[in-house]
Amino acid sequence: MSIQERLTNDLKEAMRAGDKVRVNAIRAARAALQAAQLDAAKQRFDAAVAEIEARHAGDPAAIEAAKANLAIDSHAALSDAEQEAVIAREIKRRRDAAEIYHKAGRSDLAAAEEAEIAILSEYLPKMLSPEELRPLVAAVIAELGVSGPAAMGKVMPVLLERFKGQAENRTISQVARELLSSA
Repeated sequence: MSIQERLTNDLKEAMRAGDKVRVNAIRAARAALQAAQLDAAKQRFDAAVAEIEARHAGDPAAIEAAKANLAIDSHAALSDAEQEAVIAREIKRRRDAAEIYHKAGRSDLAAAEEAEIAILSEYLPKMLSPEELRPLVAAVIAELGVSGPAAMGKVMPVLLERFKGQAENRTISQVARELLSSA
């Protein structure tokens, strides 16, 4: 079952249960997914128009005829990876907002953002914890043969590529910084 389908089913359940926080979080996630879906359709359309213009360069009538026959499905589903990326972006937005609210002394608003983070996190695969990540990052650092805090620039691209979707970038960075500083 895709994330969009799970969100739809969970929205119905949350509405029946009267869980306003969950309803709001799910509605926001569904809106973000729909916006990403429309953006992907726009990108496909723009690419198709560019290809038509390149193919019929110098013939405005042919370009217009080809554009008229162009059909892009704006409701084409996003891949699972694209859906996960959208949900991860929504979680990051809320985490950043919660951090700002904490700094401003608005713990009530920060708590609301953190509650939405917990709800949206249910739709992503389980992320590695810092404890689970530490030996894996240490192995990559040893594999690259680097040490010291100055090596962050060499290590991070490899780590981000290797652990994409398995751990949050922030967590990867913290673990790498700890390991490189202690070396």
